Amino acid sequence: MDCKSAEKQIPDFIRGEMDTRPAEQFLAHVGSCPSCKEELSIQFLVAVGLSRLEEGEAFHLNRELTARLEQAARHVKIRKRLQGGLYLFEIAAILTTAWVLTGVVF
Repeated sequence: MDCKSAEKQIPDFIRGEMDTRPAEQFLAHVGSCPSCKEELSIQFLVAVGLSRLEEGEAFHLNRELTARLEQAARHVKIRKRLQGGLYLFEIAAILTTAWVLTGVVF
């Protein structure tokens, strides 16, 4: 992923609207690109910080952004595991169907 693509995805990340694959690529890029990490921090500060100020809540945005990044990384890992499990289930279903259709009896 390049910087331009990553910057376009920042609003989706902040809103929590990213699918597994784009989230994985986004997190990898932001984790290795100081410029995009800074842009993410700025946009997060504006989007989340302004709403918090309006609500009068106390907050620590750097900690919150770090927590969101860590949570997103955990969600990507979980989704990838679930997708892997679904692929195995699909393969088992296909093999079972083929076995039933061929009329193999033990």
